[in-house]
Amino acid sequence: MFDHITTFTAPPCALDDLRAYLSDHRDALLDSAALLGDQPGVRLAQSVLDGFDTPGTPTRRTMRALDDLLDLLMLENVHDPDRIEAARFAMIDPANPIVEEVCLLADDLDDMLEAYRAVKNGGAATFVHEVAA
Repeated sequence: MFDHITTFTAPPCALDDLRAYLSDHRDALLDSAALLGDQPGVRLAQSVLDGFDTPGTPTRRTMRALDDLLDLLMLENVHDPDRIEAARFAMIDPANPIVEEVCLLADDLDDMLEAYRAVKNGGAATFVHEVAA
């Protein structure tokens, strides 16, 4: 009489942790995205933040945008002269303290995303938060 449909969602704890991280680091994510990606980077970061502000499991589009944001923060495409991050990255002084902050932000976001995906896929994950001294 009743259909039993099992739908898996990541345990709320992992998703809540990722949401909390994004919320707590909202300004830093937007600033870093602007630094490395100009207006397209800001739109990307805002899309991710808006997607995680929506209740429920993040959509595939939001998760793809999060992967793209992480690629931006991890400097995955700075070698491609046709991409805006190549020019933006070339203008940054490596001695600028913002460089370390962006690196820590990217590493922490990567760890949070990895932990979320591990729990979502049935594994255990831990996250160690590093703070710049």
